[in-house]
Amino acid sequence: MQLFDFSLLVGSDPYSPADATADALVAYLDAADVGGIVTSLAAVYYDYEAGNRETLEISKCDKRLLPGFVVDPRRPDSCRVDFRKAAKAYKALVLFPSVAQGAAQGWPLSHPAVPGIIEKASEEGMPVVIHVARAGDVAALARIALDVEVPVIAIGIGYGAVNEVITGAATADNLLFGISLFAGLDNLETLVSRMGAERFVYDSGEPRLAHGPALRMIQSAALEDDARKLIARGNARRIFGVPA
Repeated sequence: MQLFDFSLLVGSDPYSPADATADALVAYLDAADVGGIVTSLAAVYYDYEAGNRETLEISKCDKRLLPGFVVDPRRPDSCRVDFRKAAKAYKALVLFPSVAQGAAQGWPLSHPAVPGIIEKASEEGMPVVIHVARAGDVAALARIALDVEVPVIAIGIGYGAVNEVITGAATADNLLFGISLFAGLDNLETLVSRMGAERFVYDSGEPRLAHGPALRMIQSAALEDDARKLIARGNARRIFGVPA
């Protein structure tokens, strides 16, 4: 089964001992028949401008990788980002208010700079991928999605937020969710039956996190073949135009 992974991370992570080298990433692409959005962790934890340049270089080395563009709203210069230029080189805006292993950039979705950043990305047609891991974030994400035309993809929503996902998704039909932390086949099955497979994408966090649980979930859940294909790659094809 071909997969498109919305959470490919590479580089040095102060919160994880995982081997997140470019070689490890390519080994995963080969082993699991995967492509996806890649983000340098230097852009997350250190300097987003330097990290974005690293992301671009990594993506140029393998056609299966689409570069993600990181902005840190805590930086005063974030309001001067040239999104028209960024959209010519990068395929999505990727934001990191928090991640499961620890605070990434440590800002809330209510940060006053965030709406302007997302609006500018949306004006250039850049989908928005947001890594979140806190209860209550789905409501904030739904409000963000309602204000833009592009898809907003939430990565890191855990199994404890299943009802929140159902409620939030009902208010914003351009809000999608990564499956990796649903932590149970029945959760994914319930969500797909209630909301449709068009609202879910594959994400693993590889190689920073192990991809096994997400892979087993999409392979083993009791889903129709068409639904499984949408989650695995079909929704990414709709969003990014990736090959079938």
